[in-house]
Amino acid sequence: MKQAVSSRSALLDTAIALLHERGWSALNLESIAERAGVSRATVWRAGLTRSAVERILREQLAADYRELMWVPLTGPGPGDQRLTAALLALCAVAERNLPLLAHTETAFHGPDLDAAGIQLDYFGPWLRILELAAADGSLPMPEDPYTFIGTLSNAVLLTYVHLRAYHAQPGDTAEHTARQVVNLLANGYLPR
Repeated sequence: MKQAVSSRSALLDTAIALLHERGWSALNLESIAERAGVSRATVWRAGLTRSAVERILREQLAADYRELMWVPLTGPGPGDQRLTAALLALCAVAERNLPLLAHTETAFHGPDLDAAGIQLDYFGPWLRILELAAADGSLPMPEDPYTFIGTLSNAVLLTYVHLRAYHAQPGDTAEHTARQVVNLLANGYLPR
């Protein structure tokens, strides 16, 4: 017999697992309660509606982004190496937040974050890294930095998420997938 889980944290884990397995449609009181072995009222009292779970996941995404982008932004080394480190950090953010990112391509978009009351300077770290790279001569400053950042970070993020969520093979690791994606794209932006 399955043991019921009723702590808010355990119920949230259940909701995240359902999202990862079955998508947004699984985030309802009935599905969460059934999987957790509790009543709908227990889930409702925990406040785990679909919108609440989505807000919690977006808050975690923003916190992970701030945390993991800090090292490439402030660490040593030339700008091109910092850019590669930032792309790998973005993959680490994606891995931590795979259930959310596998079911939305707009997790980092301003309107979605604004709707959840979350402020995130997505472009700031990337712009600073590009400035450092231009200053040390390791990369030229792109003509349109915002388009460059959007294109590069989306190419890495969306590819990484798709591979990890839908094409992971037994034995694949997050680190291996991140290196494969970043190395493939790095050949396009590193000086020849």
